[in-house]
Amino acid sequence: MVFVSGCPTVGPVKVFGEGTKLIVTNSVIKKKPPKPIFFLPTLEEVKQKKSGTYICLLEDFFPNVVKTHWKENENSQPLAAQLGPITMTNGYYSQVSWLTVQEENLSKNLTYFYQHEDVGTEPVAVTVPSVLELFKKSSPSESCEKTEVKVEGLHEQHFANTSAFYTYTILLAKSATYFIIILFFLYQKRVAGSQGTK
Repeated sequence: MVFVSGCPTVGPVKVFGEGTKLIVTNSVIKKKPPKPIFFLPTLEEVKQKKSGTYICLLEDFFPNVVKTHWKENENSQPLAAQLGPITMTNGYYSQVSWLTVQEENLSKNLTYFYQHEDVGTEPVAVTVPSVLELFKKSSPSESCEKTEVKVEGLHEQHFANTSAFYTYTILLAKSATYFIIILFFLYQKRVAGSQGTK
């Protein structure tokens, strides 16, 4: 792939090989490697669907040419994963890839590979741990305690919002009352002034 940034002059004709993608921009945008973010299947998903979906979000990369695939181990064939479209946000690109694994294969470790020109010619391998191992490591009581803390925080937030709502409603009513009183006195003054001139 060839990347050209702002080429104001016309020069000799360039010939590129087959499959070459030319990107011309009007500003200087530096190459940036992708950052992978993984989302693992949840225990509820595995229980309900008897499968789990691993999701990888590659974000903030430039240029928009990237190759990705999933494998069970480094020697196996690439697995049948789904790829979302490459989208652009703030001048950089992102892409989502997801792989659905049946329940009997969730105990296996997966490897995610991505290849981008800013990380070299060889694909970068990222090992994704078995989701079943992660389920065994986390205890339900810890999850419940964290949930209760979050709910308490939500109650406190709700109370603060409700208090603020009532405070501002009272202040608005007070201001409206003062406004009506001042209008009344201004009207009385004007009426009294017009009667005095007759």
